[in-house]
Amino acid sequence: MTEDRIPSLAEMVDDLSGREGHIAARISPHWMQGRTAFGGITAALALAATRHSLPDLPRLRSMQVSFLRPITEEVTFEVTLIRAGRSSSFVQVDCVSADALGARCTFVFGGARETRIVHDYGPGLSARPPMDCPELIRRSSGPSFFKNFEARLADGDQLVSGSDRPEVVVWTRLIDRDGVSPEIALVCNADNLPPAAMTTFTERAPLSTVTWAVDFAHIPDHADWLLTRTTSKHAAEGYSVQDMEIRDADGRLVASAQQLVALFG
Repeated sequence: MTEDRIPSLAEMVDDLSGREGHIAARISPHWMQGRTAFGGITAALALAATRHSLPDLPRLRSMQVSFLRPITEEVTFEVTLIRAGRSSSFVQVDCVSADALGARCTFVFGGARETRIVHDYGPGLSARPPMDCPELIRRSSGPSFFKNFEARLADGDQLVSGSDRPEVVVWTRLIDRDGVSPEIALVCNADNLPPAAMTTFTERAPLSTVTWAVDFAHIPDHADWLLTRTTSKHAAEGYSVQDMEIRDADGRLVASAQQLVALFG
């Protein structure tokens, strides 16, 4: 890879190297968020390292990520199979950078089972088509990693607008989606939005994701537009508790997520 252009997610996945359970990666500066790697790329590459080390695992069902300290451009993914059960398999991935543990991911995998219990409960999301919506952030003015995504504001107020509504509904997708599995693309795309609490800001201030948990209802066959509603349910004492609902263009639930975000403003 050369750094005179933005390397795609597929290229960074293809460049993973190392022995089983100990996978090295180089994260391009174009995928950084300030002094650390964008959380979505860290989790996506950790998942790719898991698939590289344990290729026979069934479908991804859930993941939990703790972001402990900044992850620099050089990172090693230490993959450990915690348990392989009849219904679910649990994998831990330690993301080591600059000789320190930068993030820890726990992935849960499980195959489909026959069941009488089938429903898709809860109100869906309705929105105008993506290209009829304004940009959420100009890619030239956002963090480095944001140049890899399109984001269109379907509902809610703009960031740093002093709004009293800490919620946005946004269409997002990777710009370069070719050559990468939909599962890995989904994980990368699922973390690209700024925290919903930012709509209430009256001026820019530092913030950082502390934990991120995602339960996957459906993995789309293709990486394309996803509609995400993200809501800060509570903010106080320097932390925001945030819920996220992700649906595909047909309205099908893709994932439900929660983040704890540290606010420094």
